[in-house]
Amino acid sequence: MESSTEEINRKKINVANVSMLAAIGIVLIKLFASIISGSIGVLSELFHSSTDLIATVVTILSIRFSTKPPDKDHNYGHDKIESFSALFQVAILVLMCAYLIYESIDRIINPVEIHLNVFVFSAILICIFIDYHRSRALSKVAKETNSQALEADSLHFSSDIYSSVVVLVGMIFTSFKISNLADPISAIIVSIIIIYTTLSLSRKAISSLLDRVPDGVEEEIRRRIDSIKGIEGIKTLRLRGSSNKVFVDMVINIGRTKSFSMMHELTDAAEKSIKEIADNIDIVIHSEPVETDSETLNEKIRMVVNDGGFKCHDIFSHRINGEIFTELHVEIENTNDLIKAHDVISELEDRILDRIPIIKKVKIHLDEPSEILFDTIDITEMSNDLVAQIHRLLQDEKKIEDYGDIKVVNSAGKIRVSLSCTFRNEYSFDEVHDVVTILESKLYLHLKESYPNLSNVIIHAEPTNIES
Repeated sequence: MESSTEEINRKKINVANVSMLAAIGIVLIKLFASIISGSIGVLSELFHSSTDLIATVVTILSIRFSTKPPDKDHNYGHDKIESFSALFQVAILVLMCAYLIYESIDRIINPVEIHLNVFVFSAILICIFIDYHRSRALSKVAKETNSQALEADSLHFSSDIYSSVVVLVGMIFTSFKISNLADPISAIIVSIIIIYTTLSLSRKAISSLLDRVPDGVEEEIRRRIDSIKGIEGIKTLRLRGSSNKVFVDMVINIGRTKSFSMMHELTDAAEKSIKEIADNIDIVIHSEPVETDSETLNEKIRMVVNDGGFKCHDIFSHRINGEIFTELHVEIENTNDLIKAHDVISELEDRILDRIPIIKKVKIHLDEPSEILFDTIDITEMSNDLVAQIHRLLQDEKKIEDYGDIKVVNSAGKIRVSLSCTFRNEYSFDEVHDVVTILESKLYLHLKESYPNLSNVIIHAEPTNIES
């Protein structure tokens, strides 16, 4: 990208330098032709080409400055200097035309004798030839690089061609003594041509200075963003046009349940799609998480809990007589402080009811943070009595085919028990889940009497191929 930019800048500067050399040659030719002839038409051409030379110098300076990269004082670069250059050239042309019109009117009132010869005619023809090739070269590079300064320079030399033709016709009329007014009238016509051709350039330069965005760009951006699945819409969109760039500052809405990586992928997709519109687009996109209609009730509950700084699991929502009730487990630190934990959970319950009005009642079960890594001690061999109680409680359970892998650990003073149970394949998942839940509660309640520091009992269910 950097090498491409350098190539563009080099091309702009080279064609501007060639243009300046051509302008110097044309000014010298027309200067001699004007002195020899005394024609105000030729003088108008000298003035026109002189201002072109000044404008070309300004163009070169503006290009050299505008191609500088952005810095801490000019975060968006220096491109707008070309627009100022274009307006400066327009101002020079208008002042020149005002003088020529004044002088031409004076010549009409007070005729002056002029002297035309082969050199004067040849000088105008040579200048037309040079202007034609120089204007084409400038116009081509101006379109390739989107340079307003080069476009202004090209416009000057295009107007030189038209004005030179008008002056040439006036010289012919004067030479053949068809009319003594041909010379000043040709100068007035040249001035009108110049003023007309500068109007579009001045409008374009002013539009650039006022950050006007090219037609259709905003509509195309909105269309492309709306077509990307996963983006909920555009919150804000601001565009800023420069001489050869469009700056896009946009905030897009993305469903808040999307993961961070998914939000990043959607943002990248939006940026890539917009850059396909044109190569000269500079984009800054910010993503904003929003609530969407596609969210499930449990997703809404999870977002409220997460906004409060907590994690939750086992969310269960059910409807009774048209009213929705929700139960969930919330992970919270310092669960030993019952009053503090109760206050936190009560506040969280109120927040859920306030944010999701369709829920009529919430019950929250407190859990320890799941991300804690416990340093545990295996005390199974030292817990024979506890293991014996488990055997007594499970030996008569008819829905269990077998059990084993009993493990008892001590984690920071709390006892945790885990074991495995096997079930027939004929049982459904819901049936096994119900049995496991009841057994976990049964074991916990019985063992808790003998072991007050028991924290939980976890049963791992496995299928078996035993035939009934």
